[in-house]
This record gives sequence, C-alpha cells and structure tokens, in this order.
Amino acid sequence: MRISSRYQAVSAEESRARADRLCLWLRSYVERRVNSRLIDERRSIPPHVALDLGNQGFMGIQVEERYGGLALRNVDVARILEQASALDLSLGTWILVCLFPGVRPIAAFGAAELKDAVLPDLAAGRILAGYAQTEPGAGTHFSAMAARAHRLGAGRWRLTGDKTWIGNGTWATYLNMMAQEWEGDRRHGLSAFAVPTDSAGFRPGRELLSMGMRGMVQSELTFRDVEIDARHLLGEPGEGLQVGVDSMSFSRFAIAATCIGAMRRCARDMHRFASRRSIATGRLLDHPVVLTAIGETAARVSGAQSVLYRAADLLDSGADVPLELFAVAKVAASEFLCASADRMVQVLGSRGYDEANHAPQLLRDARVTRIFEGTTEALVAYLGSQTLNPRADIHGVLRDLLGGDDLADRLDETAQRVRARDGFESEAGPRAPFPRTWQVAMIGNAALWAIVTAAVRARAGADPTVSERSVEWAAQSFADACERAVDGSVQELGYVSPAEADAIIEGYVEDMGDVEQTCPGERRELDPLLRRAAPDEQ
Repeated sequence: MRISSRYQAVSAEESRARADRLCLWLRSYVERRVNSRLIDERRSIPPHVALDLGNQGFMGIQVEERYGGLALRNVDVARILEQASALDLSLGTWILVCLFPGVRPIAAFGAAELKDAVLPDLAAGRILAGYAQTEPGAGTHFSAMAARAHRLGAGRWRLTGDKTWIGNGTWATYLNMMAQEWEGDRRHGLSAFAVPTDSAGFRPGRELLSMGMRGMVQSELTFRDVEIDARHLLGEPGEGLQVGVDSMSFSRFAIAATCIGAMRRCARDMHRFASRRSIATGRLLDHPVVLTAIGETAARVSGAQSVLYRAADLLDSGADVPLELFAVAKVAASEFLCASADRMVQVLGSRGYDEANHAPQLLRDARVTRIFEGTTEALVAYLGSQTLNPRADIHGVLRDLLGGDDLADRLDETAQRVRARDGFESEAGPRAPFPRTWQVAMIGNAALWAIVTAAVRARAGADPTVSERSVEWAAQSFADACERAVDGSVQELGYVSPAEADAIIEGYVEDMGDVEQTCPGERRELDPLLRRAAPDEQ
C-alpha cells in the first residue's frame, strides 16, 4: 500500500507565503500568550490558545479552500509543525493530533455530504475531531481490534467497543472510529466511521494521566450500541484499513516534523548554556564532549529532515509514497529526539533538572514519540520483514526514490548473510544463537540507516545546510548497523530465555518483596444521596 495527498493544494508560492505567515505569528503569539509550564501543570490546553490557533487557520492547513481551509502543501505543513514544536513540543503535538488522526480521515475519505457539513467547522477550529483506534488489547494491530460494527441493513450500523489512549477523546465533536464490520456471524473487514459524540450510546471515559504531553487530553471511550448511518462512513464498507493506514502514515510524517523542531530547540539550548558557562578548563562550549553533543544533534536534525522532506516533496509532486518512508521518518526522528533531549539535560547539568528551565518537560514530552503511532520496535521489525522480502517497496525506496543503489546492494548483501546464519529460521532452544525475530529487528535497523544515509546524501547536494560531516555520520551508522546485523550475538547483548527471565525475577521478588500499595487516595465519586437515582433504586 502507498499513500498520496488526496486533496487539492494551493500553488507552491502561495503555500510558502501562508506558512511563513503562520510561523511568524506563532513566534510572536507563543512569546506573549503561551505558558508551557502552566499547560503542563494544569494538564490542559487553555481555551484561548485553542481558539486563537483555530482563528489563524492552523486546524485547516490541509483542508481544501472550498471548505474554508488553507490547503497547504506537505512541505509547508512540516515546516509549521517544526516551528510549533521548537516552541513547545506538547503544543505542536496537539496540533498534529487535531490535524491527522482528527481532520484528515474526514477530509480524505468522507462523503461529500459529511465534508460539507463538518469540514468548515473543523478547519476553523470551532469543533475538534479525534481518532478512536487503540483498544485495551490492540494498538497498531488492526486485526486484533475487538470493536464491532454490526451491519443493520439499509446503510446503518450499530457500533460497540472500548477504546483507550484517545487524543482529544473527551474534547472531540467527532471521533473517527475503527471497528470490525459484521453481518450476522460473517465478518466483512475493518470499517471506519466519523461518529458524532452526542450519539446515544457513546460515553467518554476516564482521562489517562500521562508522563508527558500533559496538555493534550488522553481518554478512555465507550461505545454501546451506537447507531450510525452511511453519511458518516469513511471510505467504503470493509475498507477501513486504508483509512487507518493513511491516518497513521500521515501522523508518522507529522511526528517526525515535531521531533525535528524539538531537536533544534535542544541544540540551541545546549549551545546557549555552554557558551555562557565557565568550568575549570574554561568555557564549556570549548569542551569536546559538549561540541560532540551539539554536532551529533545537528547531524540527527539533518538526517531526519532529509527523510521527512523527501517524503513531503514526493507527496507534493502527486506521487504515491511507500509506507516504509513514513516509518523511517518517524522512527529516526523520535529516536534522535530522545537521545538529543537526554543529552541536553546532561549538558545543562543541574539546570537541566530544574522544571523552570523547560528541559525536564521537553524530555518527558519527547519520550512518547518512540511509542505512539507504532513503537520503534514494531516499526523496525516491519522494516526488517520488508527488507527480507525482495518484492517489497523498501528496495524501490532506496534505488528509485533516493538514488542509493550502492546502499541497496550493501543492504541486500547483509540480508543474504543474515539468512545464511545458523538458526535464522528457528526460534527453538533456550539459547538459540540467532533467533529469527532478533535478526529481523537487526536487519530492520540496517534498513533504517540505509534510507537515512541515502536521503542525507541526496539532500547534501542541494542543501548547503547539510554538512559533509552529517553524510559521514549517517554512512558510518549504516555500516555499523550492517555489521551488527551479521555479527551481533543476542548472548553478547544480554539475551536470556523466558525460563531464565522467570528465574531472575523470582529471585528479585524474593529479595525485595512484592508490594502493591493499597493506601486509599481521594474519594471522587458523587455521594449516593446526591445521585439521580436514590440509593435503594440502584
């Protein structure tokens, strides 16, 4: 499956001008009207911020002009998300949640009647949308989804299911819900619906208090016999997988952009502090450890940007983009950001541990980027399985889209050597030397670095901000990943069998006990005498 833009954007010149205006407005607005610490502590985006962003057009940057949107090109959407997240990663992430899991499924797959009724209000920020996919027993694994859409006939469905970790879940007017479609005892595949949250049978659940991204609400949701008609269907019945993959791919694109913006903030803060801080040997900025930290962060920015903007250029040219490119953009940018944020806290020393300096919040906010919209581990395993499939799109990404024939050859050679290892096809034995799942992950990591290297190398020739050092850094990282894929042993990396893991933890528990806190907390339930139903009626 490949992904395309699916909307009519304005000209490149007009898109750039509109994006420039929004970025300049953001810089001024955040300085005057946004307090990131209060957003974090109060766990809420202030109403005035949400309204002002809507009034400026942020919620409609990928909505066509006929519905009141700005219809920006993907390259400029990425620029805006970078800018927002350089100022406040949590705020930038909330914008992307409103846009891609929220607005895009309706804009790209909704019927004309639904778009006419809903998109103008979404584009103006008068209402919000969310994306209800994740369940207690299923994340990105679509086939494990338990929510059901029972077909009633005559273009109607009855929806039942439980969702969790839904961004904007209790704020949204529409929720793009994914469910397995059934007619009687026959399953017809995954279907997607834009469900109004005032529908009978829908109930917002508890909010989940996350480690970071605290300004963005995450909620449990309950659907019980919610009846919906064909006007709210997204795509065709039984073809919801396309809606889901499209939404997740664009969300990965957007996450990469926010991570890049936050990385640039990390580099700036490290440089600002180090240029002013004196230590025993002189200025901190002259210390090679600090210079390495800044240089590595700059290389990471170049690597992530090269992949992201190659994807943006392809989308804006009308091309269909392979899923692998979105996966690499997200994994690389999120892993790079978390490493950069941790290094920033270390360079800042005690000031990096002080909540007043924003660094701890950025570190907490960054951490979830490696998890949502597909964990790093799951996406790297996907890249590995694609690399081992000679017919997969990943080979075309390297050769046709990035001009990396030599890198593709090296990756193919590495894959062949991995397949030739003893034990590759078997997971048998408590100490299997090279379990297949591990080697798939290792070759997936090599594929990621092959794509990053090809993208950086291609961009370096056209963008003077991409240094030769960044190209060398990416190439060396690819070479190292190939060697690890071929020669790395799971024993050397701490691998234990399930039985050994059981024994280790049993020993820990025996030594330290197995304590579960039972001390009561706050009572938050309404008093029985004040409820709608009297106690004896319940």
